[in-house]
Amino acid sequence: MTTFKDTYYSKFGLLKIGEGPEDNFVWTIDIDVSTNIYSGRIPIYIFTNDRIIPNSLLELAETIVLNIDQYLEKSVLFIKQTLTAQQKKYKIREHEYEFLSYDINCFPVDLPELTFWENSIEWMIRFAEGKFDICDPFGISVTYRLTTPKTVDDLEDSEYY
Repeated sequence: MTTFKDTYYSKFGLLKIGEGPEDNFVWTIDIDVSTNIYSGRIPIYIFTNDRIIPNSLLELAETIVLNIDQYLEKSVLFIKQTLTAQQKKYKIREHEYEFLSYDINCFPVDLPELTFWENSIEWMIRFAEGKFDICDPFGISVTYRLTTPKTVDDLEDSEYY
């Protein structure tokens, strides 16, 4: 018989369960971070199909969260490089060109959050705010495959849950 939990202890703190979209579950925690890129609380979301977190998913989340400084820096650098190289695709406007020259420590994206999904080796860092027009209204994100950034995602076509 499977035992269901309402909390999970991870290496980065106590995850609490909630109802997710489509009859799934979401495990959440906010962590305190102070880095060159960001200082404040970062929400972590882990989506599962059942009321358990598979060990492989928990291990992936722990690997990333315990190295959050590295992943925040990698994400901002990846956004900067991608937007610079693909200005037309991401609809970078003339008044935004100067943002592309900013150092990653003051690059204009803010309020990061991490999302992990069961049965996926992909996860995401979303920056909920940014000065680029494409950041309105849902922000901009970097999708990773394990530890490698794969895409910068313009979230303008996303929906509220």
